[in-house]
Amino acid sequence: MFRGNTLMSGYFEDLKATEEAFKDGWFHSGDLAVKHSDGYIEIKDRLKDIIVSGGENISSIEVETVLYSHPAVLEAAVVAR
Repeated sequence: MFRGNTLMSGYFEDLKATEEAFKDGWFHSGDLAVKHSDGYIEIKDRLKDIIVSGGENISSIEVETVLYSHPAVLEAAVVAR
């Protein structure tokens, strides 16, 4: 969760998604993070393994599974841009 003056005010023409994401002025991003003792926030993972790109739902786990099937791939992590 985070909030600030540079954060979007909501999703374009999607009141339902805006209401689900914003609670009491805080934006719930769907990310899992830890806060270190020095105040640094480190994003660790997503709550959902779905990436929406170009209107399509993409399973990051499915993409990683295909990558892992290649003998030259030891580790893989699929993230959205």
